[in-house]
Amino acid sequence: DNGDPNGSFDLDLIDIVINIQATDRLRIATDFTWEHGAATEEDQGNVAVEYAFAEYSLTHNSKVRAGKMFTAFGIYNEVHTAKPATLTVKEPLSTNKNNKLGSDIRFYPRWQTGIASTGSYQMDNYDWDYIVQLSNGDSAEKSNQFEEDHNVHKAVNGRFRLRPLDSLQLGFSFYIDTMEDPDTDKSLIDVNSYGVQAEWENINGTGVEFEYVTGDVDYSIGDDLSRDAYSLMVSHNFADRYTPYIRYEYLDPNDDIDDDEATVGILGINIMVDENMFVKLELDHFSTEDFNEEYHGSSFTEFKASLSIGF
Repeated sequence: DNGDPNGSFDLDLIDIVINIQATDRLRIATDFTWEHGAATEEDQGNVAVEYAFAEYSLTHNSKVRAGKMFTAFGIYNEVHTAKPATLTVKEPLSTNKNNKLGSDIRFYPRWQTGIASTGSYQMDNYDWDYIVQLSNGDSAEKSNQFEEDHNVHKAVNGRFRLRPLDSLQLGFSFYIDTMEDPDTDKSLIDVNSYGVQAEWENINGTGVEFEYVTGDVDYSIGDDLSRDAYSLMVSHNFADRYTPYIRYEYLDPNDDIDDDEATVGILGINIMVDENMFVKLELDHFSTEDFNEEYHGSSFTEFKASLSIGF
């Protein structure tokens, strides 16, 4: 029953990005998606505003934003709808969608509404950039956190990236939030997540990508837990067209529980068929321990393929 036993076709999404340079300093950015053949009259698929924010340049390097934004954390979250920009069919579950691999709560939410400060700089022989966001955060209730917060607490998160070499980028991310738990008479849930990342690619086309995320979920009523995850990918580009890759993912949803871990091993290839047109083929092997809450000790392999087009 795990994976897709039917060999299904899926219209994953069509994504439209609009950038409007309203003035020399003001940019309006928005991203709309239609997922899984969206047909709202049949309650099928999903239509979403991925982000919609105004960005104002204070200086050439520093900007402020306000609106709905992707959470700036790690390698993938801000580009997860830009499928032609990534090698694999999907971003790593262990570090990005850990709730689909055995965790109750994600390390960080996909989106948030609030304000942000961001900037990019060049110093001597290296580049660096940052973003810090203050938002309503996540919600344990079925409420619209993009309209109003469900408690007085606000989430703060940020990411710092440094490029010491043209071939190497390093990064650090954090996310800190407090939510009210509707299941236990409005008790509190503290979510603290921290991540490091590294991306390296040499002139011969060999690339290595690593991301590690750790953190705590602290309950004012109930047991606290610590968790950690990582993903490691190695790839090599041939003839500027063929890029085989191998990726390994690991998640420990709760350090205090034995035999709840999950791993994913991926072997695939990304083929550039035409300019901005990519075919991705891969085998994904899932393996979990007996006390994993999502797959309960199951192991299975899926074949995945996707066509990604950017324009």
